[in-house]
Amino acid sequence: MKNPLSIKDLVNLLYQNKEVVEMLFGNKDSVNKSEILAREDMTDDKLEKLVVNELIHENNNIISLDDRIVTFIEEFLEIGEVTTSFINDNIQALNEGLRYYRIDNNVKFLRNIKRSLKKINSTTSREVMKLHKNIDDTYKNQDNYVIKLQELEKYKRKRDDIINLIKESEQIIGDAQGFFNTIIDAELSSIVLELRYTLVRNRDYLNEIQSQIIDYINRIQHQSAIYKKIQRLKELKDYEELKYKTNFVDVVADIQAMFFHKRIPLKSRLSLDFLYTDHGYQLTQKVAAKLHLLRGAHRKPAGRMVAGFDDLNQEESSSLNIAGLVEKFMESQTDLFRFVLDYKFPEKAGNLTFEKRISLYVGITIDYDAQLTFSGKFGSMEFINEKKQKQRVGYAIVKANTKKRVAKEPTQEATAS
Repeated sequence: MKNPLSIKDLVNLLYQNKEVVEMLFGNKDSVNKSEILAREDMTDDKLEKLVVNELIHENNNIISLDDRIVTFIEEFLEIGEVTTSFINDNIQALNEGLRYYRIDNNVKFLRNIKRSLKKINSTTSREVMKLHKNIDDTYKNQDNYVIKLQELEKYKRKRDDIINLIKESEQIIGDAQGFFNTIIDAELSSIVLELRYTLVRNRDYLNEIQSQIIDYINRIQHQSAIYKKIQRLKELKDYEELKYKTNFVDVVADIQAMFFHKRIPLKSRLSLDFLYTDHGYQLTQKVAAKLHLLRGAHRKPAGRMVAGFDDLNQEESSSLNIAGLVEKFMESQTDLFRFVLDYKFPEKAGNLTFEKRISLYVGITIDYDAQLTFSGKFGSMEFINEKKQKQRVGYAIVKANTKKRVAKEPTQEATAS
């Protein structure tokens, strides 16, 4: 009888042969002995040592990992087959620990209770995640419809088993809550609270998994029915009976689908004359929007103008010499908005409010744009409106067009002379 390996020796042995272990775990029982020995890092002595220590098994020149190693790796990676027995074993251990601690208030039994509660928490979450992963893998990777349905039915039963174990765990914790309250232990209270939350979360997750299983089963049954029909059609086609024993050709001829019609080439070029029309402009705007060519052209719309600002300009024009105001601005060095805002109007013009000055600024930019220079820059300022509300206004920085002013000076000198 061989001596068992120590934990240190086992870890070292697995690490030294990690590439082979990875290959065997990935391929399970399908690795030939010659394929293992073909590796540069493997010799007959190393392979024999792994066999002697029962880390691998050989059967008819087929090498496989020991089931205990496979189970250990699967449990660590939270993969592999769903096994509800782990949850059940921990529940039984919890019942045993509670029973023993009621008889003897020994700290050892309290540690066993905490350990069992933690294991129920971890194993339940792990098995639920494995269940979800296996269901997805079965639906996506299993080719045979019959086996796929049977696998999903199996996982449906395991899902019901986990639900029952969760209910049993909640029942035990609920019955023992009064007993837990008599134990003054902050760690135990935290463990129980976390386990309650985990069980509720996993139960909700299992309800979603149940809906997913039903949806997958319905899809498979639908796909299976279609597949059987396709197989039957292929069989009739292979025996050259499709055209003579069925009305397949007539049915296909009556289907108004683009796939069965002759494709008509679409004209993609448009004339320039058409693009210059209003309809052509609208069409190019739609195409540009679909191609996201107008992303840089979108700007935030300006705020609303003061109601009736055009009428306001007409009313003020009788008392304001706007042309003279513009002439004075042409001699200034400031921007138009600041100039209009700070300008001291004569007494007959009255007291111009902030809104009126903004209207005047807008009117000058519209009527005298040829004499102005728009810098493309913007400014902003805060003000208090007539309703005593604080607002912020943005404006374009507009300055005098010095070229226009220089062009007029020779004419004035010539007139004066």
